[in-house]
Amino acid sequence: MQNSLSLIRHWFGALSSAIPCFALSWVLLDVWRHPLNWDNGKWVPFAVGLLVLEFILIHSGVFMTMLAARQNSATGRALVFVALIGFYSLFVFGVSASIGSTELIWIFVSVLLGRAVGLFTQLDEDPQRILKRSGISMFLYIIAAFASVLLPIPELGITPDVLNQVYPGRGGGVWEREPQRAIAVASAYFFAMGCVEFFVFGLRGSKTVRQSVS
Repeated sequence: MQNSLSLIRHWFGALSSAIPCFALSWVLLDVWRHPLNWDNGKWVPFAVGLLVLEFILIHSGVFMTMLAARQNSATGRALVFVALIGFYSLFVFGVSASIGSTELIWIFVSVLLGRAVGLFTQLDEDPQRILKRSGISMFLYIIAAFASVLLPIPELGITPDVLNQVYPGRGGGVWEREPQRAIAVASAYFFAMGCVEFFVFGLRGSKTVRQSVS
């Protein structure tokens, strides 16, 4: 019975982390192909911002794990997660307000909340192992950042005409001049993170759970 409950809690946490990543990866892929189908093209500029804000998600994961590990009660951990989600959401609100869309807030909160649930349910298993998530995230993020600059990435639906229509006030950065670069690597990055959450922290982690309760 204890084995079953531990596995259910473990997989609930793993899927809560993985599913939002897979969903976001699919959305970004479709934005790349059909940008005008998503909030009349507003997803193009804030998809670029989403990749920038992922750094905040990585940063928040470290603090969530470190602070929650110091709490002896489930209530204390829940309060830590709620406080940090609120704190980091302020940054997202600023970016969302600048591009005139609130959807970025909900996307950010859904991904961050999923990761918080994963941490909350798996923290008792091995806090050090959970800390590895941030290391893997940073490694994949760096690869994505380099790939966005070095690889030839096609425009697909984000043509110059569409870009001038949906992102007229863009700056001179690479991701702003050619947002398809940021959107493409962001889609690949979140898909990779979904695989990490499912296969590394979910599938392989479940074996550790079975061994610890056997």
